[in-house]
Order: sequence, then structure tokens, then C-alpha cells
Amino acid sequence: MKVNINGRLLSAGMLGTSLVLSACSGVGEQAQKPQETEPSQTTAPAEGGSIQSRVKPVDFSLYVNYDWYTAPAWAERPHGKWITENLKVSLKPIQSNGAAAQKLNAMIVSGDLPDVVVLDRGKDVERLQKAGKLVALDPYLAKYPEFVKNVGEKNLNMLRSADGKLYQIPNWYINGGKGNGNAAYLIERKIHKALGSPKLETWDDVESYLKLVKEKHPDVIPLDFGEIRDGADVQMLGMLYSGAAEDRTPAFLSPGSGQVFGVPKDGRLTSIYRDEAFREAALVSSRWFRQGLTSQDLFTQTRDQILEKLKTGKIAVFGAYDAVVEGIGREANNLLKAKDPEDGYDVIWPIHKAGVSKDKVFPSGYNTLGWNVNVITTKAKDPEAIFSYMNWATSPEGQQILFYGPPGLFYDKVESGVPIPNEAYIKRDPKKYDELKIGEFNWNGNTAYVDTTKGQREKLLPEAAQDWTTQSQANVSFKTSKDMTEFSNLDPVPNSEEGIILQRLKDHYKQTVPKIFFAKSDDEVKALIAEADQEAAKLGYEKLLQWKTGQWQANLKKLQGQAGK
Repeated sequence: MKVNINGRLLSAGMLGTSLVLSACSGVGEQAQKPQETEPSQTTAPAEGGSIQSRVKPVDFSLYVNYDWYTAPAWAERPHGKWITENLKVSLKPIQSNGAAAQKLNAMIVSGDLPDVVVLDRGKDVERLQKAGKLVALDPYLAKYPEFVKNVGEKNLNMLRSADGKLYQIPNWYINGGKGNGNAAYLIERKIHKALGSPKLETWDDVESYLKLVKEKHPDVIPLDFGEIRDGADVQMLGMLYSGAAEDRTPAFLSPGSGQVFGVPKDGRLTSIYRDEAFREAALVSSRWFRQGLTSQDLFTQTRDQILEKLKTGKIAVFGAYDAVVEGIGREANNLLKAKDPEDGYDVIWPIHKAGVSKDKVFPSGYNTLGWNVNVITTKAKDPEAIFSYMNWATSPEGQQILFYGPPGLFYDKVESGVPIPNEAYIKRDPKKYDELKIGEFNWNGNTAYVDTTKGQREKLLPEAAQDWTTQSQANVSFKTSKDMTEFSNLDPVPNSEEGIILQRLKDHYKQTVPKIFFAKSDDEVKALIAEADQEAAKLGYEKLLQWKTGQWQANLKKLQGQAGK
């Protein structure tokens, strides 16, 4: 479940961002009279009974603030039906219809907010909080102590707003020492085998292979990547950047929401335009694009269009920030394999420039705070009931239902927290299994529980029944992910001086990167980067980097148990 943005939506998205921030600024002026719903009688210690028995019946609306996301019907999912029947909880999705920011803006302006919003951490959460539109969760923590235990106190402290209160419920947080990530390169199995199964480790290896694919399979795209993200993040550039030098990861490049847009060096963040790894990644990206080794629709193709090409085996090498998730790599692999057992996609170790240690290449980054957050709005009639559901949903008991499905479907018993796969799961049709969309609506993902139990479940299965995504994660993508928690909360408030600078730099970056790809020579690429460096300096990049460095250093103190900034 990741981003789907094409060129048309990019423009719409930027407009929407401006609108929603403007709208938030408007309601922010009313913040002197917070409309915060005060939780009532919730500070009592936890009552007896199981975590499931303490879920309060509730129907609530939920809006996921992403253009690309379309929610299926709640009652048609086996786990949704089970939750409604057993917990008396129903979830009503509100669709973004491909224009998430505009939709959220309209709901804010009209005062018709949903009960729950799922969105990225950062500026929009803080704007809504300052406008008094969010419910503080602290009064519930004593009554539902499992929440702190599952999420972790350190993570919750990192999520607190400037007023010291907690408004955010993280999704796919990590409480423990194991990281995760889904970025990877995939290779089309039959094509690779037909061309002699050459080694694909360095950029040189890959370039030779891509030229061979182009020559022998003219109907196949030699190299392709995931869609543009957040209006500016070109996955080809980000993925290759991770292999251009050691300890690099795409977040250092991206000016998008929740990203770093600076390269750590000697305790401070520095300009990407002065980073040799950026220059190397830009040069190879432009050269491969110029040589027709990668898709010429790179800047406009949608996620659906990319998936269709994968499902027909028409991409020889594919790289993406979420290449191994269910709805991309696994779906394409399972479909191809269903037609031909010898066909499908295999994950490979991330490619890199010659001389770079393969063990220091990180196309993924993980944050113990997780992917995004849920916030309960003051529109909710019974916020405690929603919290009681989310407290259950993020627990091992809830994750068993939301991630593995209801009992009796693909498991009949649970041992040491692991749903033991039954015959129905072992003999499942992978394509039909995917169509059930078990895992949808899991906006309270508990990474430590799911990753641990997935791995243990796989050991119980014969090889033919093992899950492609789980194997790809365990063998490659989890091992090539960098802990980025220390770089949390580096987005300035949009109407601050630094926020305005960031927006200008992001617009500039959006114009610069396509020019680099369409450059006619390496010399032109170098000239464009030099020009971008000078222009970024004029736009105030150094001031932004100083602010981000301050935030980063404050995070390091928090993580080390010292006082904040």
C-alpha cells in the first residue's frame, strides 16, 4: 500500500497541499477556542477482562489521506466481517477519489471531518492539533496500558506534540531492535535464465545486462522503477543513490514530506548538490535514460500501469521502494507463476557502484515510529471507543485477525502468538488468496509482532507454500534497510521561514531532476548540478539545513534519554 502519483495528480496534489494548508491556517486562527473533545472518566486504571472484551462497540468513519488509496468494502473482507460480528465495531471508509489533499481541505473547511484520519506525521498533524481539531490520547493510556506496552514509551514520546500531549497512533511502528523495509530490485526469472543468468551486482553488471535485454527482447523494458512520489521523489534516482556510496539511502535526497533532504556529514546536514554520491547517481540515471535502457514514461506512469507491465513479465529489472509488498512484486510473481511454474520475479541484493561494500547499501529506511499515523478528530462522538478498538487492533490479538484473517479460515489454532497454518493455507491458491485482501484496514500495524510471527509461520510451511513477500523481506529487504528514526520530524511548519524555503527548494528540485534525466551528455548533467547548487543557495538551502540539523541533534538527545532541545 504505497503511493501512486502520475504527472496529472502531481499538479493536483501540489494545489491541494496549498489549499489544505491554507485552510488549516484559517482554522488555526480559531485555536484560541479549542474544540477538543475532552475524554471523560478514562483515567481509571485498567479494568479486568481481556483486551478484546474492553473494546467498546462503535461505528466510525476513516479517511486515508493518500491519492492512490481506494478502500475496499469493510464488510466484504473476512476480517472486517469478523470484527463487526465479534466486537460490534464497523469502519466506514471515506474515499479520496485520487485527490486526497483537496478532499481533506474540503472536509476541514466544511467542518465535516471524519472520525479518524490516517496521514503522514508532521506538518498537517501539527496544524490540525493547533487548530483544536484532534483528541488528546493521554487520558486513555492508564485505562488501556497495553497500548504503551505495545508501541513503546520511547516511540510515544517522539510522537508528542509541542504541547506535550499525544495525538498520534502510529502505524507499523517498531518496538524492538529489528528493522524492516520493502525496497528492492526484482528480476524477471525466465528472461534472466534465457540470457544465461549473468551476475547482477554492480552498475556495470546491470548495464551490460540491460543492453542484452534490449537487444534480445525488444518488447521488454530492460529497467523500470516505481512511480514518482510526493510530487518530487523519483524512485530511479533514489534507488541508484543508495548504491552510489556507502551508508546512503533515498530519504537523504528527497525534499518530500517526512524525508531528510540533506546528507549527514560530521554532525550536520549538508547540501545534496555537493554530495559526490548524488552526482554519481544522477550521471548513471541520465545515461541509462538517454540510452533507452529504462522506461521513457518514468515521470508520468501510474502505479497501476507499472503493475500491469510487471504482471505480463514485460519488465526485466524492476526497482521500487516497495517492490516486495503484496500488491506489487508478490502479485506479479504469483500471477506469472500461476501461468508458468518457471516464471515469476526474484529479488536480488541491491545493485551498487563498483567498490561500494554491498553490506552498506540501503535502498530502504525504517523508522521505529512507523509509516504514518492515525488521529482521532473532535468530530468523533465516542473517541474512547475508537481508541479502545485501536488498542485492541495493534495488540497481538488484533493483529492476528487483521493480518492473518479470522480463525478457522487459514489457521485453527495459535501457539505462542503464531497462527498455525492449516491445510487451507498450505494448499491456497496465491492469486485467490490475494483477492481476499486480508491485511486491508490494518492501519494499526505492529511490525515487531507481524514480522516475528510471519517468519515463524514460514518455517512451518513446505517450500512450495511459503510466502514470496515474506521470503523476499527476510532474505533481502529487511537486511538492507537503514534505521532512520534519528531523522524524524524534520519537516518545518509550512508557513514558517524554513517551511517556505523548503517548498521553494522542493519546487526547484522538481524542475531540476527531469532536466538531469533528459540531459544529452554527462557534461550537461554536471553543469545542471552546479547550477542547481547555486540556485539552491540563493533560495536559502543553508538556513534550512541549519534548522534540520538542530532538529536532528535534538532527536539524538531524545533517543539517548537526554532532555530535548
